[in-house]
Amino acid sequence: MESPLSEDEALFSQDPLDVVEHVLEAENLRFDRTERGDVAFTLSGGWRDFGLCFTWRPDVDCLQVSLSLDMCAPAALRGQVYELLAGVNARASLGLFEMRDDGEILFRFGTPLLPGEYPGLGQTAGMIDVAMEAAERFFPAFDFLIRCGKPPAEALAACMFETVGVA
Repeated sequence: MESPLSEDEALFSQDPLDVVEHVLEAENLRFDRTERGDVAFTLSGGWRDFGLCFTWRPDVDCLQVSLSLDMCAPAALRGQVYELLAGVNARASLGLFEMRDDGEILFRFGTPLLPGEYPGLGQTAGMIDVAMEAAERFFPAFDFLIRCGKPPAEALAACMFETVGVA
């Protein structure tokens, strides 16, 4: 006799991105499937709205979330942005920030899974939290460098304080 499917297995027997859709539907968030089949959506943050995209990487059994800061570094600042990326990534607990060839700044975080396994609902929601927390924490550093012209060390220092309590 075959063992019954768990609730997650019954709901998401074909595509790990179905789990992402289920989490977003539970939160009443709008999303789209891209031409490549990725799940794209927007979340409001304290600094701005951030575009997120979940991708399933079957070649490495990895669910990946990327978050765009909706910010592009001009060519003249890219050397300084790389310096800032090194400092930010050394301080990020999970995931990493990167700059694409066109200067767009992204955060990326992946969760590897065993072959044939699917992410849990809580695990998927946690990936969204990791991406949003990283964006909220480090967005000011990129903004200070790109928009305000601050040097990388000063831009990074401006976002490294931790607030405690409520004013």
